[in-house]
Amino acid sequence: MPYVYMGRERGLKPHPYCTECGLVKSLSPEKPRGIGYYINIMTSLKNDFNVTNVQVRLVVKELEELDVDDGYGMNRLQQEELFIEVIRKYINVPEWKIRNLL
Repeated sequence: MPYVYMGRERGLKPHPYCTECGLVKSLSPEKPRGIGYYINIMTSLKNDFNVTNVQVRLVVKELEELDVDDGYGMNRLQQEELFIEVIRKYINVPEWKIRNLL
């Protein structure tokens, strides 16, 4: 991968990559978070809004199917957008409230 330091290209630098699919891991300072972080946010939403256990299970199941905690395939912004999309699909919560919790 190209290596840039202080605005100048400095050649190539090895990056960690997935040995199964070959996807290169992002080295940005905003590291992706684990699924537990998003489940904790669900708990606080459950306390603030009238969210049933069934809705929580549906959200968690879809997040697991979408592989939200993939450290190689997603960055934090993609995770947050996907999380908001899934939450809004199952629960009537304003987007600004979810963004405040993130």
